[in-house]
Amino acid sequence: MEFTVKEIIDLMRKRIIWIVISLFAGLFIAFLYTKIIINPSYTASVQLYVIPNDSEASVNLNELNYAQKVVATYINFLNTNVFYEKIQNDTMLDYSPNQIRNMTSIKSVNNTEIFKISVTSLSAKDSYSLAESMERMAPQLIRSIKPSARISVVDPVKFPNKPSGPNVLKNTFVGGIFSLLAAVIVIFLVEIFDINIKNKEDLIASYQLPVLAEIPNFNLTKESKIYNKIPILSKLIKKKEEKSKEGFNESVRFIFSESFKSLRTNLRFTLMKEGCKKIIISSPLPSDGKSTTSINLGITISQTGSRVLIIDCDLRKGKVHNNFSIMYKPGLSDVLSGMTELEDVIKNTSYENLDIIPLGSLSPNPSELLSSSQMEELLLTLEEKYDYIIFDTPPVNVLSDSLSLVKYSDGLLMVVREGVTSHPNLTYALDKIRLTNGNILGFVLNDVSVDQVKKLNYYYSRYGDKDD
Repeated sequence: MEFTVKEIIDLMRKRIIWIVISLFAGLFIAFLYTKIIINPSYTASVQLYVIPNDSEASVNLNELNYAQKVVATYINFLNTNVFYEKIQNDTMLDYSPNQIRNMTSIKSVNNTEIFKISVTSLSAKDSYSLAESMERMAPQLIRSIKPSARISVVDPVKFPNKPSGPNVLKNTFVGGIFSLLAAVIVIFLVEIFDINIKNKEDLIASYQLPVLAEIPNFNLTKESKIYNKIPILSKLIKKKEEKSKEGFNESVRFIFSESFKSLRTNLRFTLMKEGCKKIIISSPLPSDGKSTTSINLGITISQTGSRVLIIDCDLRKGKVHNNFSIMYKPGLSDVLSGMTELEDVIKNTSYENLDIIPLGSLSPNPSELLSSSQMEELLLTLEEKYDYIIFDTPPVNVLSDSLSLVKYSDGLLMVVREGVTSHPNLTYALDKIRLTNGNILGFVLNDVSVDQVKKLNYYYSRYGDKDD
């Protein structure tokens, strides 16, 4: 999966809260670990100077190069078991020669004739004792191997009064950087393996079908839960949220209404036909917002003067009636079963030009009722009275009821939820509809993020400016 620069920036902005949390968590944990868990260490050092011997210098090497070469040789003399055994015997400390070796660093100082011996341990006293012993024993060992060696002490060992490590600032910084990188890597991995629908562009690119409307997330708690769990961030933004919440809610309501008006307009251009237009509204899985879409679309179309009927075709769990405070029976199942007359199941609503038919009594064979000849006859009668008939149907991947209505409809609107509906589920639903030769009008992208709402609000507000 490839990311453009814009996608990377948008992804980082979208997950900025997690990046910031990870950064500060890494800094905090690294700081605590360095200060509390890691024991302080102490380093004692001595610097020795190798005095060149002109008589032994090669003709092809000048005095300085020869001294540097000798320094490297002497360092190798000291990095032996013999030297560390002598140190152990001299100090009588409870360290093995190998442990002393691991505690010791012997290096040339800036490629000069000076080399430095450093001993680091958890005890200031032990570090000093070992370094002081090396200050005495190192020249003796070197001269025992090479009698002509001339070595003097440049910087004698001193007792380490302060810890030399750990470096709290450095470790804290490194911890923050690692946690930041880890957060970014995790974010990219999650994005790569995320199979849910991300946005409008994702839908269009994946299915080559139009997105007829983007419905904003009207419930702001989804966006604010994360802040409520973080006390520091909650306090910082609480006043700002309270000040802007009322105005923001009004903006969301305005855009929510405009989104359905946009859907209404797009449907007019998509369904270019005379007479009654019959639209199925469904979704791949439950809770994608199909009933909410059916109801609000019906209300919006009825406001233009068109006569609209919403039929609750979810004969198992229909809930359209709840939004209009009417009884669910008698309803569709009752009239299809011949238990009541059509006039008795058509319910008026408080919205002019908008009627509904609720689900009716629970039926043992909903699919058979929806695909029956009675349903066909019912629709032929209703077509003469209404300009739009909206079928609110069960989810395609759960029940086949909506597929029974395809032959009666002019098209199907697929409602999907941003960040929730997965591509495999949507693909499966679309394939089932195509097998029945259904006309897929496009998508309604539900529950778009508040960030997108803010962008839309900006454009709407700019459009309404007097200067424009």
